[in-house]
Amino acid sequence: MNGSGPSKRVLFRADASVEIGTGHIMRCVTLADAMRRRGAEVVFACRTLPGDLNDWLCQQGYTVWAWQSAHAADWQPFAAFTVDQEPFDWLVVDHYALDLDWERQARTCARRSLVIDDLADRPHACDWLLDQNDLASEGATPRYGALVPSGYRTLLGPEYALLRPDFSEWRARVLAENRREALTVREVLVFFGGSDPTGETFKTLEALKPLAGQIQTTVITGVSNPRREEIQAFCSTLPQTDFLCQVNNMAERMARADLAIGAGGTATWERLCLGLPSLVISVADNQRDISARIARLGAQQYLGPSAAVLVEDIRNALDRLLTSPEDRMALARSALALVDGQGVNRVLQALGFTDGAGAQSLR
Repeated sequence: MNGSGPSKRVLFRADASVEIGTGHIMRCVTLADAMRRRGAEVVFACRTLPGDLNDWLCQQGYTVWAWQSAHAADWQPFAAFTVDQEPFDWLVVDHYALDLDWERQARTCARRSLVIDDLADRPHACDWLLDQNDLASEGATPRYGALVPSGYRTLLGPEYALLRPDFSEWRARVLAENRREALTVREVLVFFGGSDPTGETFKTLEALKPLAGQIQTTVITGVSNPRREEIQAFCSTLPQTDFLCQVNNMAERMARADLAIGAGGTATWERLCLGLPSLVISVADNQRDISARIARLGAQQYLGPSAAVLVEDIRNALDRLLTSPEDRMALARSALALVDGQGVNRVLQALGFTDGAGAQSLR
């Protein structure tokens, strides 16, 4: 299999919900979009859950196989869709609840498989493993050495961060215009992922209240956020505070902002790519370690897990950054050095998707 050509078929297995969040689907869509630009036919297999993105995926032009199940690892619903299908060229699995047992069964429906993971807490059956969060990767890593079959190959570290092409485009503008050298903060961006399960947006808006009318604030939520209408109402009470839901120009929004307050997770790599100085609160256990490690590299300020962060903590950290352009510039420079926005190209090159319309050279 050469990995390129218009007949290539790829099946993605991922879920989104209020509880799970939207990050797994969003990073899969980034990879799927790039594969589709290279002529691949892409199908998503997802459960129907509160706050899922199945309708949104259909709106993006993808075929979605959807079923209701309380357990992600239920095999029969997935098998029912694949039993009469010709084998896919690739199966891409991005799900914390799926492991070796499920992946072994799923290998019957695809010639090769890619697992996207960042927990390193369970065994896998795959040909390739991608972990963009692995900051200590050089070749094979002890984190996965005993968890995957012999002969597997790895794509490890931020150089493989799955970011849409518009992030590298806006990164070039940020660099060309020296946007991160500004002495004052004109706009703060607030984004805690698609669902914000711990309600950090409200906390942050409380912290920003004293600055309302002095600095432009842009608050973004996803359609999976069950409290988005309450957030919108809160924003309407604050001057110079805009509310947006499920934007399709996040790269532009981040590039134009001077400071961000948000969660760990997928958006981390987006902020780093654009050199956006950030205050970060982890909203899930799997975000804690990576958020702290990035902070130790000087690329963001980590305030801690959501349960331990108070409104006063956000306000105090915000005040310190607002009054210290030197600190903001230092964060921006470290962030820009960590992620360059070319991860998708590197992933597809490794997997063999090097030909076809829309292919981009590595820079």
